[in-house]
Amino acid sequence: MKGKVTLAQIRVILLLAAVLLIVLTYFLVFQKNMDKAADYDNMTRKEQERISYLTGLQSKADDLDIYTSLYTSDIDPFIQSFPVKLTQQKSIYLIYNMMVESGITVESVVPGNVTPFYYKGQVLDSASAQNQAQVNVDGQGEETLSEITVVSMDQMIGSKATYTINMAGETKDIFKALDWIRDNKEKMSVGNVNVQFDSSTGQLKGSIAVTFYCMLGNGVPYKDPDTSIFTYGMDKIFGEFSK
Repeated sequence: MKGKVTLAQIRVILLLAAVLLIVLTYFLVFQKNMDKAADYDNMTRKEQERISYLTGLQSKADDLDIYTSLYTSDIDPFIQSFPVKLTQQKSIYLIYNMMVESGITVESVVPGNVTPFYYKGQVLDSASAQNQAQVNVDGQGEETLSEITVVSMDQMIGSKATYTINMAGETKDIFKALDWIRDNKEKMSVGNVNVQFDSSTGQLKGSIAVTFYCMLGNGVPYKDPDTSIFTYGMDKIFGEFSK
């Protein structure tokens, strides 16, 4: 009869509805949950990789602690060997001793500005880092650390100043001066060396840049050097002397 749905048609409709329900369930529920499951699985895998990485680092950290402990006896004396602060008096004193020991003639000394080279656990290897550390030092004030304050290395402040020494001397004497700087117990290093032969004197004449270092926070009190031995001259910074 027209207008009536047969039983077979009802079955087909129900079957199609069931198929449609299954399809919708798959795409709207099952597939969505599968995507989330895949995301969670990926996150779990990454966290497991991170745990494995950190576990590996732990063993390396243990090895590093053991390795560092072997050198503690060397590190502490090294830190203690730094003067606690830089002064022109101490720097000139050392330059005078270098002249006496080597035999060169020091004609003039140009002191350099004091700048940080180490700031609270970080070695400053760029001008921008040094400038930022200087800003921090100026802002916080080094007065928070006295000359006898003892702090850990991650709180120490290291500074340096480069002095330009204009001098003259025999080749062997200039080599002696460079060796004296290298072997001295005071913390200093040689920078730019610019010397030329002076035909009028038969000597080498020019300049040596010497950098002096200090470390605030190692608890070593500063002692003024004895400058009473200085003899001052007119033609050169120090007067006549005999070795």
